[in-house]
Amino acid sequence: MDSSIVTKGAMAWLGIRPSPISLAYELSWLCNLECAYCDRHTPMANEMKRDQILKALGEFVELGTSSVSLDGGEPLAHPNVTEIVQFLVEREVEVSMHTNGILVPRKIETIRKLKKVKISLDGPKEAHDSMRGAGSFDSAIAGARAATQAGVRVEFTCSVGRHNADAIEQLLDIVEGLGCRILFQPVRNSLFVYTQRDGKAWELEHQRSLATFARVEAAKRSGRAVANQWSSLRHFRNFPYEARPPCAAGWILCTMDPEGVLFHCGERDRSDRSNNVTRMGVAGAFANLTKSACGQCWCARSVEENYTWGLRFDKMLPPLRH
Repeated sequence: MDSSIVTKGAMAWLGIRPSPISLAYELSWLCNLECAYCDRHTPMANEMKRDQILKALGEFVELGTSSVSLDGGEPLAHPNVTEIVQFLVEREVEVSMHTNGILVPRKIETIRKLKKVKISLDGPKEAHDSMRGAGSFDSAIAGARAATQAGVRVEFTCSVGRHNADAIEQLLDIVEGLGCRILFQPVRNSLFVYTQRDGKAWELEHQRSLATFARVEAAKRSGRAVANQWSSLRHFRNFPYEARPPCAAGWILCTMDPEGVLFHCGERDRSDRSNNVTRMGVAGAFANLTKSACGQCWCARSVEENYTWGLRFDKMLPPLRH
């Protein structure tokens, strides 16, 4: 890792100076699927245009951003995704992407430039298609195969809820057959804490969640293709009750939505739309971020980053068995 990035991270950890080392950028809320438990299906009203996007990303790079995760909606559906990826890679930024996999074969030259592709998988074919639409499972698998054949690391992501809690072992069989790994995390009531959308129909209650993730833990202990670190699996034993990990949001992590509004964390209240990079510049918007933590952090990758940030080595070790 570049020594300047290490220095910036250390200064942020010591509370001296925050730096936007890692950016999650939601290219668009446009999606070619309408997954039942997702909030993002259609574009936002004032999504940034090409020149605004490249200007903002250039400013992030100047401030020291070294990794960008592209999300959506479906990022591969964005008309400028190829140029955006190329722009970042040319500036030695590591780029990953979360996708449903459908457009991966068609966009394979763009995919080749990524560090990692994260593909959503809700379960075996019947369960996956019931949430995302007929044919979506086959498309996800085809996308994973295409990316793997292109030499790109593929990691599946499964949001565990009532629709797939009994399919953990089947999911592992599927991804292991592809030579991949899978990350598990709980389905939340909403992707955004502040919305009024009711997703309780899919969210597991505590005891069933505990039992389901106990099976994930057992699979990891036995050497199966579970991508979770122990820190997230230990954390998920609390779901859905408050559990406060250390928090790097606003210090080295931030999220930018399609309209250019910058947030310290993508899972928190988004009702305040004033912190916009097109109006304030990236440096001004980042400096304006709050750094408040919360007890509702259930995204596996965020949880793991936060425990690493907090140097909570005790959380990184295998816990006692259930």
